[in-house]
Amino acid sequence: MIELTMLVIILYYYSFIFYFQKIFPPKKAKHIQILISMLIVVFTYLSLYKVNMLWAAMIAIIAIMTVSLRLTTGMNWLQALYGGAICVISAYCARGILISIFSFCFATHIFLNDANLYYTITIFALPVSLLFFYILRITIIPDNKLKTFLSNSSQLKFVIVYEVIATINLTIINFGRVLSLDAVWYTEIALTASILTIGMLIYSTYQSIRSTEIIEYRLKAQMLEEQFNRQLLHYKSYQRYTDSFLKFKHDYKSLMTTLKSILRAGEIDKAINLIDNIHDDMNKKVQVHKKYSDSVVLDAILQDLANICEEEKIHFTSKAFSPKNTELTLIDAVRVISNITNNAVEACLRTPVSERFIDILCVSDAQWAMLQIRNSYNGDVILKNGKLITTKTNKNIHGFGLGIVKDIVEGIGGFVTYDIDSKKKIFQIRVHIPKVYE
Repeated sequence: MIELTMLVIILYYYSFIFYFQKIFPPKKAKHIQILISMLIVVFTYLSLYKVNMLWAAMIAIIAIMTVSLRLTTGMNWLQALYGGAICVISAYCARGILISIFSFCFATHIFLNDANLYYTITIFALPVSLLFFYILRITIIPDNKLKTFLSNSSQLKFVIVYEVIATINLTIINFGRVLSLDAVWYTEIALTASILTIGMLIYSTYQSIRSTEIIEYRLKAQMLEEQFNRQLLHYKSYQRYTDSFLKFKHDYKSLMTTLKSILRAGEIDKAINLIDNIHDDMNKKVQVHKKYSDSVVLDAILQDLANICEEEKIHFTSKAFSPKNTELTLIDAVRVISNITNNAVEACLRTPVSERFIDILCVSDAQWAMLQIRNSYNGDVILKNGKLITTKTNKNIHGFGLGIVKDIVEGIGGFVTYDIDSKKKIFQIRVHIPKVYE
């Protein structure tokens, strides 16, 4: 029986590793690490069983699964701790509920001390736990929402604190199984604790996901409002250009009549002088509306960026265009450009005025469209697990920009690369978007 139980346990924990690998894929396959982790899990169970300390297995397996998830997925330590705790807590709660129900049904406490029956229930409890977790995935905690929640460290820490407390509580209750206590009282306590623990864990995770969504919604709303204001400024700039041109056009007709009369009279020098005056007058009165791209919306963003760069004395150059034949929507293109350029401006402001620059370049071929943005920075970049971390103090509301860009681009089959030159203090980001042809 114990051999079958160990097999079910291996499959159970492997299922969670496989699940979290889908959400946080590793850079390369980790088959050996997974195999070693599963062998350690089995060894831990058997060792604690021999010394009659299975009550301590919960803490040990959480530690093992945390390390395993950290090494076999793209999760950081905090995320791995959450994943390791939730799979172990779910298993113990499912088993505690089933043992308690069987004890009540058969009016006996034999399930509490008989090892074979205990393992038999474990074999049924783990698939039940997986089924319950699958139901949660397709209902209130889908993968995309869970990933967003796990990326919010403040909300994640809140749930992990609860997981730690729940682990200690369940360990103490599980220890009571080996003591000579009143069976009915213990069964009631075990059932209540298991139901409350898994219920509160689901509730805290769900509420944390909701809080994360609200924060993200506010950030998106703020960003859209900023983009709208940029477009409005762009349209006002274009309106000023149109008005100034109409005023010049009004005077232009009479000037051309005068010029024709002078030319008919053969007064060439006067005609040349008048043409020079017309040219100077046009340069003074007609406001130049510079185009930075082939898109009105994109031009609005770049026009605003150019204005900011002029105010902050940042040298700005741009050769941009809207990517054609891609799955990138207009709103997503705006989000990508806005987030990257906002970061570029903030990075430039931390450097001396003489070193500030932002250069935007778009390149396209038959298969890919590439956006490249280079800017100066002060040399301080935080890299953690290959990911850029914000240097701002309030990390709960900052640091989402490049993550949003990465999610958008990877969602349509593209990828994002960074080139950081710490000696020249130049930061470069490249966004590669695949072309799609019907």
